[in-house]
Amino acid sequence: MELLFPNEAEQTVEIPGQLSFVPDSAAASPAAKSKFDAEIHSEAALSDPSRIRILLCDVLAKFDGKLPEDWLYEITVGAGHISYFLYEDAFGWLLDNGSVVTEPDAEGVSVCYLTERGSLTVRRLRRYVPKLFRDQVMLTALRYVSRQKALRDLQIRYEPGETGCRLCLTCSDQGREMFFLRIAAPDRASAEMLGERILRNPAGFFGKVIDLAVRNEEEQFDLTDN
Repeated sequence: MELLFPNEAEQTVEIPGQLSFVPDSAAASPAAKSKFDAEIHSEAALSDPSRIRILLCDVLAKFDGKLPEDWLYEITVGAGHISYFLYEDAFGWLLDNGSVVTEPDAEGVSVCYLTERGSLTVRRLRRYVPKLFRDQVMLTALRYVSRQKALRDLQIRYEPGETGCRLCLTCSDQGREMFFLRIAAPDRASAEMLGERILRNPAGFFGKVIDLAVRNEEEQFDLTDN
């Protein structure tokens, strides 16, 4: 299949690989649905270089076309969705093709930027990647990015105690400490489990703690029998 990009009337960009369009709509015919189900579980759906290129662009597009390069790697390779060699091949192709560019940020961290060419690829071709695979990778991406953003403002330490382990949480805003909490746990494993649970939604956790403190009322005592 060939995809014609804007301002390239005399040049086409080839997208190799056998790509068959399968609609996501629930109104698809039984034959199309059967083909879709079979494709989801096929190895080609997970290893086709063309689909992987589209998927990488799709992940970047989800986050306003920008992600640290190591984040994109961890989301796809680190989480086990794509092999290292397939990722390197697909990512290198996107760089050579001009669909993605990398630049260091103010802290020297390499950041991936989705270009207009890459955005066009996502808009036109994202459904060539089976929805189940798209959903799996995107869920990983959302969780990973949320966790990394939380860790920027939340420091977690584990302090050994005489009878267990203490989970220490420090929540900061622009370098200023806003909240400190220490929770005693029976052992290191229990403390780490609590830390992981809090990292799922730190804002929600601290929000509930503060809301409870604001709304906390004095205990009511019954003096009927006094």
